[in-house]
Amino acid sequence: MSKEEVPLTDEEKFELALQTEQELARYARTYIILDRNRAEFLHTGGACGKLAKHKKVLDIFKREQRNILTDLAVASAEAKIKQDEKLSKKLNKLLIEYDEFDADIKMEKAYTSEIEYQIQIMKKKALEQAAEQISENKYQERIIKGEKTVQTLENKLEVQVKKFCSICAENRNLRYELQHLLNERTEFNKTWDNLIKNLCIGKKFMIDLIEQATIAYDQREEWVSKLQFLRTKAHNDLLLHVQEMRNFQRKRDNDLKLQEFFATKGQRRFMKDLEAMNLKKREKNKMLIQNKLESYLEMLMKIKEFANQSKIPDIAKDFLRQEEENFAKFKYINDLNKQLEDTSDNLTELHNVIDGQRVLHEGRTIQQEDTLKALEEKVEEKRKSVQNKEEELKTLDQKLNVILTGIGTLFKLFRCNNDPLILMLGHNQTIHKYNALLYLQILESNIQEALVSVHQLEQKKGTKSDTQVVRQDRRPQVIHPIEKICATSPCPLCIEHDLVSDVIDELQFAYNKDEIREKLRIRLSIEGQESGLHNVSACHLPKSRQIIQKRYQ
Repeated sequence: MSKEEVPLTDEEKFELALQTEQELARYARTYIILDRNRAEFLHTGGACGKLAKHKKVLDIFKREQRNILTDLAVASAEAKIKQDEKLSKKLNKLLIEYDEFDADIKMEKAYTSEIEYQIQIMKKKALEQAAEQISENKYQERIIKGEKTVQTLENKLEVQVKKFCSICAENRNLRYELQHLLNERTEFNKTWDNLIKNLCIGKKFMIDLIEQATIAYDQREEWVSKLQFLRTKAHNDLLLHVQEMRNFQRKRDNDLKLQEFFATKGQRRFMKDLEAMNLKKREKNKMLIQNKLESYLEMLMKIKEFANQSKIPDIAKDFLRQEEENFAKFKYINDLNKQLEDTSDNLTELHNVIDGQRVLHEGRTIQQEDTLKALEEKVEEKRKSVQNKEEELKTLDQKLNVILTGIGTLFKLFRCNNDPLILMLGHNQTIHKYNALLYLQILESNIQEALVSVHQLEQKKGTKSDTQVVRQDRRPQVIHPIEKICATSPCPLCIEHDLVSDVIDELQFAYNKDEIREKLRIRLSIEGQESGLHNVSACHLPKSRQIIQKRYQ
């Protein structure tokens, strides 16, 4: 059963027409876009230019890949691997020792901090006990206990100081070793830079060779075209010459025919004379042939007599055999001469190598002597420097003793009270380098109290005299807190951005003090350095917004 086709309504026909118009407009838009892209792509510097650029980029990447592979092959050589393994083992040992010493230092610092904490606790306890009213017996017992604890703590502190000094000495030796390794690293970097320079020179040489090869290839194409042109020209000349030769051949044939005609004509006229001439020629030829035959027979007879043989094939075999023997001897003599020449060349090369090795050995001995002399001079310089440092240390100890005696005299002049220090000092109340800071704190507090009292007295008197009790330049400067100097702390995001943005793809080395001062001076001289003094919320970087959003989430 075939279904009858239902006729479309007017609305359905209108919708179909709208759909077809929309599709036609969409296809027209796509056609315009594709045509525009095609025009841009086929424009000058379009398809060909882009393909050439892509090829150049691919060639550059391939060249870099080859360079990287060669560098990797050099770096992965057996000698480099062994050297790296040795260095890694040495560095691992040094790192393990560094970790051990670091742990010891941290432990000793913890011990010293604990001792200081115990000292502070004892100070507080002593102050509390001094504030409380206790009996004299308990007070004396506590003093005795405090002295014992102070003695034990002093003993512990001396032990820890000695340990700390030994650790510092070991750290100094490690620093020397690290400095030596850093020097080796700088030498390696220098050699590496020289190798890179040589590699660049070789690359330039290769580029020059490639350019010359391309020029030669272009010239080859020109010469090939010229050769092709010359071949065609030669072929054309050959055809012309062949044509000329054919013409000459025809003329020659005609001349020969004429010559034969005239010769036959002459024979008929002069037949007797010609026959006589021919007979004479034949007789002469017979005589020549007979003479040659006789000479050949004589030669054969001589050869048979010399060879003592009558058969000619045997004589020929002997002759060939003798020729082969003679050729073999000649070849053997040539080989011997060649071997003699090779051995003489090898001997001369070996003599040259021996002379070169002798020169190298002498140069190395001279160099070793020079290095030994230089090392001896360095040792002498180091010894002199050590002596100078010891003398400087003695002078510093003398100056320190003078300063300590001066502190003691000032302490007595200002009539300072050392009652808070009695529990910590014990019986040893003399000023030395370990307790000088405590005396200086008490002395500073007394000086400040004296300055305040003098200032109050001057204000009470109300008279402005030319002479002052304490000069202005002798008064201690007021130490302002950092909140008064600067509004806020530096923004960590801006500082990180400055540090990360200045990235250089080269080997970096640490600055010394002079270079650091110069960098700081340049940085402070730049305008707008105060822009980094703000909080994270006031920062303009995008990362600050992310941090603030995380806070509110």
